[in-house]
Amino acid sequence: MKVEQRLVEMRRDKGMSKNELYAQSGVAMTCRSFEEYKEMFMLEQDILGNGAVLDVAAGASSFTAELQQRGYKTVAVDPLYKLSPGEISQLGGEEIIIASQKLSKNENLFVWNNYHSVDHHDEIRKNSLAQFLESYKLDQNKETYIAAALPSLPFVDDTFSLVFCNHFLFLYQEQFDFTFHIKAIQEMLRVTQKGGSICIYPLVGFKDEIYPYLDKFIQTITKKGFHAKLTETNFRFLPSATHFLQIEK
Repeated sequence: MKVEQRLVEMRRDKGMSKNELYAQSGVAMTCRSFEEYKEMFMLEQDILGNGAVLDVAAGASSFTAELQQRGYKTVAVDPLYKLSPGEISQLGGEEIIIASQKLSKNENLFVWNNYHSVDHHDEIRKNSLAQFLESYKLDQNKETYIAAALPSLPFVDDTFSLVFCNHFLFLYQEQFDFTFHIKAIQEMLRVTQKGGSICIYPLVGFKDEIYPYLDKFIQTITKKGFHAKLTETNFRFLPSATHFLQIEK
């Protein structure tokens, strides 16, 4: 059974629909915590290993800051990092308010397993933003937070053992086409070490629809000699976002 069909049938089994849960124009700033990443990607201590970690389209998430505190070598990239700490703080605060208003109008369409309420969701965002900003201000030489965007990353080949792309690639499937997605994954694979992995979540768009070219995407990667697999995640918010994609180089 094809990947997309399998995920759609799982959604039907749970009585889920394809309602547009969250209207979005442009690419929003994300402010996610280490715990959210841990749940989304089923992270354990040994999975992170000893190699360098890259967070692509990281936004104002605190994942990189927390990894550094735990002793990992890690880098985050996002075009947002052209901005000053003050500009990011203002933009982040505005994004949190906008997101909160959207969620409040459609609370019943989301799965609240990982958040107690909209207020709890907001609290996590605010805390993540504050932790990110503290780390961002200390990075005077721009060695940790680098302004860059897919499909072009400013790193030499085989740099990272683990690469994350969280709430960007397939979420914005109406703004970026299949060609972009292939170029993006090729670039991420280029900077990933042999034996390393790329983890992508979610595999749905804002209409809660599985990325329509997911099978084609996986087939294209497989033909190039890479291994791709779907892994169920404990994280639940968008109803159909039940799996993440892991690509091994």
